[in-house]
Amino acid sequence: MFEILKKLWPLFFGIFLICLAMGLQSSLLGLRATREGFSTLVTGFVMTGYFIGFLFGSVQGAKIIKRVGHVRTFAALSALASITVLVHTLWVNPGVWFLMRLFTGIAMSGIYVVSESWLNHSASNKNRGQVLSAYTISILLGIFCGQFLLNLADPQSFDLFGLISILVSIAAIPILITV
Repeated sequence: MFEILKKLWPLFFGIFLICLAMGLQSSLLGLRATREGFSTLVTGFVMTGYFIGFLFGSVQGAKIIKRVGHVRTFAALSALASITVLVHTLWVNPGVWFLMRLFTGIAMSGIYVVSESWLNHSASNKNRGQVLSAYTISILLGIFCGQFLLNLADPQSFDLFGLISILVSIAAIPILITV
């Protein structure tokens, strides 16, 4: 088991950082939407975009992987996730935010498809459960810890949005340079 975890550490580390960013982003957007005066209904609509995009991405993710491969898919979707969070700071508008949440959901769903297919390819039937549990721990720990990053800066500033983009970009590096 140690050998497989040693081999897959870039994936676990990258997924942890991406989920750290997504945990922060989800909390930040809800908080920021309230501070911007979005109604509860509008905020709910904006946040729903992620799940609609996630559904769409789960259907289309495998098609994209077949067309361009795992590494290119992961790189493109990481870039998309990094870009969408920055757009939130440029246009504080519920329609734009909904669209960005939609694209974030597509990106995250595709990132999960790439990651999980990498895991399934790397794991054997003997250790698959252990590998998937380590992967799930990485995801949940990242989302949990990401919410604590709200304490680092004022949600009204660019800082937290920039941090999310940086985390997603850093997360891609070890995964993309792995053989």
